[in-house]
Amino acid sequence: MLGSDYRELIVPKLDNQGKKAGILAGGIAAVVLTLALALITGRFLLLILPFAAGFAAWYFYVQNCIEYEYVISGDELQITKILAESKRKPMLTVSILKFSKFGCLTEADPIGSGTTLVLACAQQDANTYYADFDHEDYGQTRLLLSPNPDILLYLAKKLPRNLGFRYEPPAEDAE
Repeated sequence: MLGSDYRELIVPKLDNQGKKAGILAGGIAAVVLTLALALITGRFLLLILPFAAGFAAWYFYVQNCIEYEYVISGDELQITKILAESKRKPMLTVSILKFSKFGCLTEADPIGSGTTLVLACAQQDANTYYADFDHEDYGQTRLLLSPNPDILLYLAKKLPRNLGFRYEPPAEDAE
């Protein structure tokens, strides 16, 4: 049963928008060029090439539609990578009680050389948070995530007090 100790959030990856636009522009250019080649040479068997170029552009564009799903149940955080809105790949499962540091990425110490970096954030900006912990498979790990205010409030209540994480939701304007 889903209770008050359950949170779920899907975060789309935003820092690859330029790559997606480049794939789309390159795909359109490839389709136009191969179509022109087929029409100019008069070899209509070459009309297969624009269809292949169009399919390749669509495939690579869809493969770059990435989302991250955060599921917090009790003290367990599960992060899943969703590719093309259909394929799910589990990335990480960790207890939030194992966090040795947690806070805003702008306040984080530089990452160590032997630390594994797990990127599961929309983009690395002022709204990105980090968590440092020791993982049984990855060793010393830094997780970057983009939680919403509901998850931040939950973490402020559940994280160990020695981390010193406090979160105050932004005040809403009374208009």
